Amino acid sequence: MAKVLVAFYNGVSDEKNPSAMPVFYEAFIQGLDRAGNQVMVYSHAAFGIDFGEIDIQTRDSILNFEPDLCIVFNNCFYDLAEVVECPIIIYEVDSPRYFSNKENIRRNPERYLYFIFQEDSRAILKENFEISDNRIFYAPFFSEVYADTAMEQTTNISFIGSLFYLGNTNIFESFIQQNPSEQERAMMASCLKDLRENPQVTATELIYKHNITSELVARHMDLSQLLMMMSREKRLRVLSAVADLGLELYGTENWGNTYFEDSRLNMSYNSKKVYSIQHNQNIYNKSKIGINVSHLQATSGFPWRVMDIMASNACLVTDYHEDFKRLFGNIPIPTYESELEAYEVCRQLIKDESRRKEIVLQCQEVIENKYRFRHLLPRLEEYSGITLHV
Repeated sequence: MAKVLVAFYNGVSDEKNPSAMPVFYEAFIQGLDRAGNQVMVYSHAAFGIDFGEIDIQTRDSILNFEPDLCIVFNNCFYDLAEVVECPIIIYEVDSPRYFSNKENIRRNPERYLYFIFQEDSRAILKENFEISDNRIFYAPFFSEVYADTAMEQTTNISFIGSLFYLGNTNIFESFIQQNPSEQERAMMASCLKDLRENPQVTATELIYKHNITSELVARHMDLSQLLMMMSREKRLRVLSAVADLGLELYGTENWGNTYFEDSRLNMSYNSKKVYSIQHNQNIYNKSKIGINVSHLQATSGFPWRVMDIMASNACLVTDYHEDFKRLFGNIPIPTYESELEAYEVCRQLIKDESRRKEIVLQCQEVIENKYRFRHLLPRLEEYSGITLHV
């Protein structure tokens, strides 16, 4: 067993539950605890920012805890390199593009271990941060959701997730409001097309490739926000397409306070607080289909939502990711490439119950045999060098 510090961005807020956190972190922390570890948790509402110097109170609290291992998801916390002597894992959950404290990593890349959920991130870490390949470890997501065959399936399609927030200043909106010329619009359109096709591309690569001579266009090459914008567009298109089939939509509050030019989608939103393992488990088990619409930066990898759906009684319908073949073999996971295809795939599965059930059973089996927290724990121990079980 060990003392483990876990830190992460927590976008969940529930007045009735001060300890509320997303399903993956709950499962991760419970898994460490059940293995006999003592866990210190820091969760906060700051995403994608640099944290600056650690405050004295937090520093003293960590030093008094004396961690044997620190796990910081997306590096979204104070830099602990000079605070602790133990191993520090920077654990990817979004993309290295959204890591905090990037300059700290570049100054001292060998101080950390790096856990990635998609192999595409390995090249980014090596190129952007000069990280040695032997410090980067592949660790796919897992699920602690379980199927409940006694639950009646009263929902055709469910989706649990965020409507991506674009910030107080929408970078694309700002670009349009500057009244760009026809040539500048064409430059931006070319960059957005490339970014959709290769979300790992850099702003410098885009500027050189498309000969961006306009200061206006170059100034608005905030790729993190542009990716967020396009991920939002994709999510809205797909969910709008399947709404008529009977969609129940859960997630961030902005699903309910924004009009999307599609009243069907607004009418699908349920404002119930949904974040925990039990919440997700109940919703997926009562659903015939659990749909996944990934953010664009999930290229070869995919969100933890995928494995939660696969572990339940819902049938996964999802955009395609290369790691499906690597992780799940020949399971015929239903995928789509467009919103029209998403509609048709869902429609057919709702009609064909025997096919739906056959896919569900195969998905449940692979999660149970390979992708529970108990399967991740030995990787954590091997890669960190810290014993994490009694």
